[in-house]
Amino acid sequence: MSQEILPNKQSSTDTPIQEIADTEDFGTATGAGAERTRFRLPVGIALGLVFSLLLVLICGIIIAYMSSADRRIAGRLLDEQGQAVLRGNEAVLNKFFKEQELLFHSIAVQAEDTGKQLRQADLLAYYKLLPKGAALELGRAVMTEEPSDQLPQVSWSDFRYRNGFATAVKLAELDLGNGQTLIGLYPQPVFADVADTMEWEGRQQVFVLSGKDRAIVVDGVPESEFEASAEQPLPRLVDLKSSPLHRVWEDNERAHDMGGSIEGRVFPGDHRMFTAIYVDIANGPAKGWILGTLYQADEFGAALDQTQIVLYAALVALVVGAILSFIVGRMLGRPLSRLALSAAELRQLKFDAADRLPRSRLAELDDVNQAFNGSIGALNAFAKYVPKQLVSRLIEEGMTSTRNIEIKEMTIVFTDLAGFTDLASHMSAKETAGYLNGYFETVSQAIAERQGTIDKFLGDGVMAFWGAPSEQPDHAAMAIAAVKTLADRIEQATGRTMRVRIGVHTGKVVVGDIGSSARMNYTVIGDAVNVAARLQEYGKEVDPDAKVIALASGDTMANLPEGTTATSLGTVQLRGRTAPLSVFRIA
Repeated sequence: MSQEILPNKQSSTDTPIQEIADTEDFGTATGAGAERTRFRLPVGIALGLVFSLLLVLICGIIIAYMSSADRRIAGRLLDEQGQAVLRGNEAVLNKFFKEQELLFHSIAVQAEDTGKQLRQADLLAYYKLLPKGAALELGRAVMTEEPSDQLPQVSWSDFRYRNGFATAVKLAELDLGNGQTLIGLYPQPVFADVADTMEWEGRQQVFVLSGKDRAIVVDGVPESEFEASAEQPLPRLVDLKSSPLHRVWEDNERAHDMGGSIEGRVFPGDHRMFTAIYVDIANGPAKGWILGTLYQADEFGAALDQTQIVLYAALVALVVGAILSFIVGRMLGRPLSRLALSAAELRQLKFDAADRLPRSRLAELDDVNQAFNGSIGALNAFAKYVPKQLVSRLIEEGMTSTRNIEIKEMTIVFTDLAGFTDLASHMSAKETAGYLNGYFETVSQAIAERQGTIDKFLGDGVMAFWGAPSEQPDHAAMAIAAVKTLADRIEQATGRTMRVRIGVHTGKVVVGDIGSSARMNYTVIGDAVNVAARLQEYGKEVDPDAKVIALASGDTMANLPEGTTATSLGTVQLRGRTAPLSVFRIA
C-alpha cells in the first residue's frame, strides 16, 4: 500500500511522558526495596530439608512393609467375603428374572393349548404369581413362524415412563404365537422389593444402577425420589442426596478404586468414609446394570483394622516429618505458584492484571521475583505502542512465526476525521489530544466489539480489517456491523462536532508479518486496501457536510446476507483507478 493514501499526521516528536514517569516511579520503588536487607534461605538448604524428610518417609515405608503381610491376608479374606455377597445378590436377581420368564412361558403354553386368543380376564389367575405392583397386558403381535420345539424368548426393555405409574417401568414382552403379545409391567418398587431380599447382613445397603448415572434401587432412599417423567424415567444418582451413594463416582483426593479381585470404590460421605462393592452385569435382562452393596468403610475393613500394628515411635516421627514437609513445601510452592499465575497473565498480555511478586526469604527466588517485577514494568510501558489485541489473537492462533504470510479475501475499513486540521487550530494541545483520543477510543471500541483488528492509526484516521488472523467467514458482515455501530455512536455524541468519513471494501490482500528483522508489522497490503482508502476520500464528494458518511463497495455488499439494505450511488470512477466501482452508502 502506498504511503500517500493517508499521510501519518502524528508528530515524531511526541514523548510518552506518562509512561516514562510510571517507569521511573517503579524503578524508584524497586531501588528503595533493594536497600532493605533481609535474611534469605538458599534453595540448597531448603532441598536439604526435603531430602531429610524423604529419609523419614523411607523409614516409615520400611516399617509399614514389615507389617503388610498380615494385612494382605486380611485383604484376601475381605475379597472372598465381598465376592460371596455379590454372587448371592446376583443369584437373587437372576432367580427373579427366571421366575418371571417361566410365568410368561406358562401363559404361552395355555394360549397354545386353547388355540384361541386370550382375554385380559384370562390373565387374572396369574396375578398371584406376579410380584407386588407388577401387571400384565395383552397386545397385538406380528405372526412369526418358529419351530414348534423352540420356546419363544422373552424380550426385556429398558426402564421407561408409562402413564398410570408413578415410577419408571421395565417391560417384558413375549409373542404368544397367536397374534398376541404378552406384556409384563414391572415398576421400580418391584425391584426395590427384590433388593430387600438381598440383605444378608444388617450393615449392608443394596443398590442397583442403570449404568453409572441412573438409579434403579438405592437402599434407604424413599420411593418418592424415584418419581418418573417422560424426560427422565429414572432419577440421576447424583440427585439422590439422601444416600451417600450419590458421591460414589466423584473425583476426590480421598476417593479411590479398591484393589483386589472385586470391583469397588472407597469414597467420603458427609461425615464418614464408605465402601461400595459392585459387579457389572454383562448379559441377560439386567444387561448394563450395576449391582452392588454399600458399607461404612470402617465396618467393611474391620478385619484390616484388627491386624494393624501400631508403632507409636514411627508414627510420631512420620507426623513430625509430614509437618516439616508441609511447611517447606508451602514455602517453596507459594512463590512459585504466584510466579506461574503472573507469568500466565503476561502471556495473555494482561500487564495491569499481573501482580507484583513479593520479596522472598529464598535468595535465588527473591532475585527471580525482582527481575520479573522489572519485566512487568518494562512490558507495560512497551505495550502502549503495540496492538495487544492483535498479538493476543496471533498467539491464540499459533501464528507467531516471523514469516507468516498468505493471500486471503478480507474486508478493509478506513475512517477519517473530517475537518480535524481546521478544528485543531482552534484548540490547545491538551484539548487536541483529548479530542483525538476520545475519537480513537470510540472507533476502537466499535471495531473490537465486532472482533475486528486495528492495523494502525494514520494521523486522525484508523485502518482496520476483518478476516485475519483468525478465520471469519462473515468478515464483511462483521465489518459493516462495526461501521453502523460507530456511525450510531457518533450521531449520538454530544460536545464538539465530530464528522467522520468511512470507506469499506472487500477483496484479496496479502496479510502477514511485513517488515525487517529489526521491526515487524502484522498488516495487509494490496489493491483492496487502496480501494477502501479511496472510498473514504470519495465520501466528501457525496455529502461533505454529513456528520457520518460510510461508503461500501459492491464487492462488500455481495458478501452480506440477503435482505441487507443500502443506498446505491451507482458506478463511480475513484481517484487512481481505471475501472469503475459500484458504491453504496450504508450510513
